[in-house]
Amino acid sequence: MKKRVKLAVFGEVLWDIFGEERTIGGAPFNFAAHSARLGADVDFISAVGADENGAAALEAARGFGINTENVAVIDAPTGYCKVTLADGKPTYDLVRGVAFDMIPPPKTAFDADALYFGTLAARGEASRKTLDALLARCFGEVFFDINIRQNYYTDELIDTALSHATILKLSREEMGALSLGGDVREVCRRTAEKYKNLRLVIMTLDRDGALIYDARGEFAGKFYESPVPTSKAVSTVGAGDSFSACFLVNYVSKESVETSLSRAVMLSDYVVTQLGAVPQLPPELYTQIVPT
Repeated sequence: MKKRVKLAVFGEVLWDIFGEERTIGGAPFNFAAHSARLGADVDFISAVGADENGAAALEAARGFGINTENVAVIDAPTGYCKVTLADGKPTYDLVRGVAFDMIPPPKTAFDADALYFGTLAARGEASRKTLDALLARCFGEVFFDINIRQNYYTDELIDTALSHATILKLSREEMGALSLGGDVREVCRRTAEKYKNLRLVIMTLDRDGALIYDARGEFAGKFYESPVPTSKAVSTVGAGDSFSACFLVNYVSKESVETSLSRAVMLSDYVVTQLGAVPQLPPELYTQIVPT
């Protein structure tokens, strides 16, 4: 790696609860884990409860090499999502009033090349204030992974986030939240026209890969298209988070947009073949996607 990338990651860590089983997750947690796996120094800004789930979450984070000094332990349940089946289809209840709704300001100082965040954790007033304070700081890149979850976002939150972001990542299914109309390319263009600080708009396209709109760079106005993924999906859990992590770690390491995009799709194409959001990586894949 050219240098150790330093990332600040804000947001939720939670457990998906299905019957007697639990699986750790949350897009920011998955992103942080993948970034650490790729060699980045990751400061995770979050909160867990003073309970067994909180202790297990901290242990899992440290196992991935994530710095947890700014993960507060507070008097609230650790975040969880109740998963139930109705006619064979899962439904998700992202329970409110949990620790990630109350993320306090970081208690220890840190520096970072980039800030990553999404929308879910900002549904809580205390967490939103912490996010606003982070957005007021200066980072080389501010990566907004919109990650729409049910109705846990507002137009005002998205507008504020986009007013600070330098990189926006969203999926084809999420672009309606921007209320701009048009096809995927037009949405990318219109978003960049509206928010002048955006340098890149990344649109993931599921089985069709992803594309990136360069809004301000040397090749402003250019679209970059990824290779089309070839793997048969077993589970898509964590695939988008792995894409975001791989792209940002490579891009901040000064890899080109084309290289960062290609590597991000390569990783996510592998993740969909595995069960679990952050699977172990084969050495031959790792050497192809880590910054050189």
